[in-house]
Amino acid sequence: MTGAIQFGALVLLFPLIAAKSVPAKVPGFEHTKSDKEIEYNSANVSPPTKGMFNAKLENNVSLLLDRLIASHDRRIRPNYGGPPVEVNVTAHVTTISAISEVSMDYTVDLYLRQIWRDPRLAFESAEQSSLTIGIEMVQQIWTPDTFFPNEKKSFFHEATSHNSFLRIDSQGNVLRSIRLTVTANCPMNLHTFPLDVQVCALEIESYGYSTRDIIYHWHQTNSVTMDPNVHLAHFSIGEHYHVERTISLSTGNYSRLTAYFTFQRNLGFFLIQIYFPSSLIVVISWVSFWLNREAVQARVGIGVTTVLTMTTLMTSTNSSLPKVSYVKSLDIFLGVCFFIVFASLVEYATVGYLMKRNRAALNQNPIQYYESSEGELRRNTVAKKKKKNVKVELEPVNASDQRVPLLAMMPTLPIPFQPQPYFRSVRPAQVDLFSRVAFPSFFIIFHIVYWGVYLNV
Repeated sequence: MTGAIQFGALVLLFPLIAAKSVPAKVPGFEHTKSDKEIEYNSANVSPPTKGMFNAKLENNVSLLLDRLIASHDRRIRPNYGGPPVEVNVTAHVTTISAISEVSMDYTVDLYLRQIWRDPRLAFESAEQSSLTIGIEMVQQIWTPDTFFPNEKKSFFHEATSHNSFLRIDSQGNVLRSIRLTVTANCPMNLHTFPLDVQVCALEIESYGYSTRDIIYHWHQTNSVTMDPNVHLAHFSIGEHYHVERTISLSTGNYSRLTAYFTFQRNLGFFLIQIYFPSSLIVVISWVSFWLNREAVQARVGIGVTTVLTMTTLMTSTNSSLPKVSYVKSLDIFLGVCFFIVFASLVEYATVGYLMKRNRAALNQNPIQYYESSEGELRRNTVAKKKKKNVKVELEPVNASDQRVPLLAMMPTLPIPFQPQPYFRSVRPAQVDLFSRVAFPSFFIIFHIVYWGVYLNV
């Protein structure tokens, strides 16, 4: 009786004890569940049903694959001795990178899909119309020996597993998709560099089978697609197109597919790094035309500095380009800039020569000897100083002097006027005035012709 009373009391007091043991909720704070509670307790995990696993279907597919492999000889192509196997190809480009003018190549990441029909792999099944199987099946069936003729290097992606799959339908059509990265050769014409447009090709061909065994086709009109997020730093991606052709080699005729990608070089980098600096260097070299002609150190310093700066710019630019034997458009621009800078230095050398010649002409002292009517010897000295003639007459010499007189002295005849060449009449100030107009005018005309020609090529 006493035990029954105690049990009843515990039943009545249990809600109160439980309420005290639970911590009170703080306003604004909700008790969060642990990760394990969310993952295991909160999720509505339904028990496996009978329809989720069909052991019978799995067993039938395994038997089907074993039967296909057992009756298949991977060493012989489909329809051996008959018409060639037609392999349809599609490609989806995900990334294009590393376009190099020095090594003449580019790198592309793509999904390559090949579709062909092998009647030996046809099957009948009421449950499955197609089978998607692992890549291990590739080692058990015949596959085309596709390769890239203009490839330099390539590799398959294997993270976290081999990025490829194989699909076979009931009619024997086989679809193989692989993801790979290819570095392909791309011969470039750099005559108009950096205003050039390059077209790079990606070629697909069978390595050993000629057109008697394999013929490649692009699967659809838009067989080559490109991800819209593909962007390059130095190029703008233009149109791409693809062709089919047959090439003749010493071992036979082979079917080849070619996809062409157009890349137009972005000019912004070269404008900032080369065109603008070189043009400013040319303009700086013209400052000497407005300086005083007597400021030798300033004018020579500007000329020599600009010439050395242009030389350094040309050297650093060509060091990052291939050593081609023809002239590029960038070489023409830098060459003209260097010529103008060098001509500015030569201009001051010309001005200095004219100044020296004029000083020599002013310092000439012509001396004339003649015999006077009284038999006295006189010497007249004519000196031109500051555009004024100064005549100095010496005292007459008497016959009693112990000097040897001239035996036969004829009166000097007047020297006829001889016209001076035009070059000798040019003044240094005229050269500077002419250079102030001629040099900028020539550089502006050159810019108009240069950009007009190469932007429309």
